[in-house]
Formats: sequence, C-alpha cells, structure tokens
Amino acid sequence: MSPGISHKKRNYSSVYKIYRRLRFIRHRKKQLKQQIKQQLIRETDEKKLAEARLREFRIQEKKQFKIKAKADKRADKERKAALKEEMKQMAIMARLEKEKEVKEAIERRKKQWQLEKLETQRLKEEKRLQRIQVRTKFSWKVYFKNAVIKFKSGKAKRRHNALITINSTVFFIMSYLALFFISQAVTVIAAGFFNYPATVYYFEIYFNISPEAWYHDSVKTIFSAGPLVNFILGVICLIIYHKLKESPVTFKIFFLWGFLHGVNMLFGAMLVGTLFETGVGHVISWMYIMDTGRLLYSILSIFLLVIAGMIATKPFLFSANSYFNEINTGNRQTFMLSQVFWPFLTGNIIMILVRQPRLVFYDTFILFTLVISVLAVLFTFSGYNELYFEEEDKKPGIAWIATGILILALIFFRVILGIGIRLG
Repeated sequence: MSPGISHKKRNYSSVYKIYRRLRFIRHRKKQLKQQIKQQLIRETDEKKLAEARLREFRIQEKKQFKIKAKADKRADKERKAALKEEMKQMAIMARLEKEKEVKEAIERRKKQWQLEKLETQRLKEEKRLQRIQVRTKFSWKVYFKNAVIKFKSGKAKRRHNALITINSTVFFIMSYLALFFISQAVTVIAAGFFNYPATVYYFEIYFNISPEAWYHDSVKTIFSAGPLVNFILGVICLIIYHKLKESPVTFKIFFLWGFLHGVNMLFGAMLVGTLFETGVGHVISWMYIMDTGRLLYSILSIFLLVIAGMIATKPFLFSANSYFNEINTGNRQTFMLSQVFWPFLTGNIIMILVRQPRLVFYDTFILFTLVISVLAVLFTFSGYNELYFEEEDKKPGIAWIATGILILALIFFRVILGIGIRLG
C-alpha cells in the first residue's frame, strides 16, 4: 500500500449492520448444525462399526465355544469308552478269577473226597484186620505186645513229666511250710504284744490264758497278723519270680507257689473262717458283721482267688523254660498238669498224711481252697499263644537240695511242733 493512497473507511447503516450480524449468526448456526450432523453421523458409524465388531466377536466366541464343547464331548466320550472297556476287562478278570476259585474248590473237594474214601477204606481194613485178630487164637499176645511197645515208647516222656511233678511238688510243700512257719511266728509275736503266752503245735496254737482275757484289739491283731503278712510275702514272691523268670533254674517255681499260697492264706482263710467261724473268722465275729456281710466276704474271697489264678497262669506257662525249648499245643496240656494239678493234689495228700493222726480241719481246708486258683489256671492256660525259649539243651534233674531241706522242714513240722514249743 503506497503511502500516498489512503483508504476511506466505509460507513454502514445500523440496519445493514444488524442484517449482516443476523446473516453471520445464521451462517454460524448452519455451520454448527452441519458439524453436529457430521458428529452424529460419525458416532453412528462408529457405533455400527463397534456393534459389527462385537457381533463378529460373539460369533467367533460362539464358534470357539462350540469347538471346545465338541472337543470336551469327544474327550468325555473317549473317557467313558475307556472306562467301559476297563470295567469290561475287570469283569472278565473277575469272572476268570471266580472260575479259577470254583475250579480250585472243586479240586479240593475231589481231593478231600478221595482222602475220605481212602480213610474209610483204611478204617474198614483196620476193622477187618481187628476182626481177624479177634478170631485168631493167639490175638491177645499181639495186643499185649503192642501195649508193651507203646508203654516203652512213652517211657522217656513219662519220666520227664514225673520229674516236673516231683520238683513242683517239693516247691509246693516248701513254699507252704515256709509261709506256715512265718505265719505261726508272726501270730506268736503279735500275742507277745498283749503278754499272751502260747504253745505252738503243728495243728494249733494254744494261748495259755483265760477266755475273759480276750478283747477286740487282741483278737483282731493276733488272728489277722499272720494272714496279712503272708499276703504281703506272696506279692513279694511274685515280684521275685518275675525277676527270675528268664532263668532256667527250677527253684523259681518256689516263689510262684509262694504267691498262690500267700494269697490263699489270706483270702482262703477268710473264706473258711467266715463259713466256720474259726481262725480269721474270729476277727469277723468280733467285728459283729451280719450274715449279709459274711456272704459278701466269701464272694470277694472266691473272686480274688480266681484273679490270683489268672495272674499266675502265664508265669506257670513261662516256667516251662526250665524243661523245654518251647511250649506249644503238643506239650502244653501235659506240662500244666505236671506243673500245677498233680503237685497240688500230691502236696495236699502228703500234708494230710504228715498231720496224721490229727486232721487239722482249718489248715487242711485252707489248703484245699487253693483249688479255686488252680482251676482258674487250668481253665485259662489254653488261651495263650505258643512260647519259644532259648535254644539250648535242657537237662533238668531232681532238686535234691530242695528235697533235703523239705525233709528237714517236715521233720521239724511233725516232730518238733508235735511236741510243742512254749513261748512267753
């Protein structure tokens, strides 16, 4: 623009200005409408595109789901087919096993039937031979010869059982006499506390006092001291036996019999004394116990004697390690009879004979009440398992030292106590 040229500013009228302003506003509104329209078109297109993409995604997802479902269905079908095949194979195997067991059972039955048939034939043949032997003129010689052979073949076994019985009988009587002497001594000592002079015989203790000298404390102390001490010694004997049970010495059976004698000298004496009002029965009488209480004492005594026998059962079985390397069903019954029953019976017979011509009712009856414990042993030993001991040669013999001590004790019991020992 050259300096010399000057522009003149146009002057518009107010109406025209308003007109131009209105046209500008309308133009701007038109532009805004177009922009809004284009924006709506773009949003619509974008929305349609998004919906199309979403629809395509859902279609793809549905296809993938169908493919996966088909795969799962096919895998499930294959798994079911495999399981069905496995079950079929197991059923076939079970059927084969069952057929095999049935065949084996049939074979066993056939063998058993054949054995029964052979056994029947053998028995028939034996009966036929026996009939022939009976008809034979000199058949009695054959029977006698067989009996002699059988008797000779069992000679070693009988000798062994006799050895067991002798040793057990010796220790049975020894333990009884030991506890008897201790009981008498304790009774005399208890009487000494009350200044009662006494004369001790093998059949009774005579207290050289008048009947009026007895009172509650003296009766309870004197007549209960011996049985209580014997019970305590019996428990100690059981403890000592358990310390010696592994040892093969035969002397340990002394302590086992001592346990049974100790229990029996309390509860057996309580049973006899309650029934016949003698010995320990004096204590119960002076306690003024009625008949119902006496009955309860008797039942309790029997129960505890049975318990003592059950406690001694296994120790008696274990004492076989002095004579055998094992105790089983073949030798268990014979051993228990030789170790328990025959010594009990023989020992009682010997004590009855030693006490002749007097039959001491109280002491003899107490010895016989031990049969309750013995029967408990004999009825329960078969319930125990087999026992195995050390593998070494067993060469037991008669306990000569114990036998000598027993003879001296019997002489003292019968001769010295027959004369009587005065104390106090």
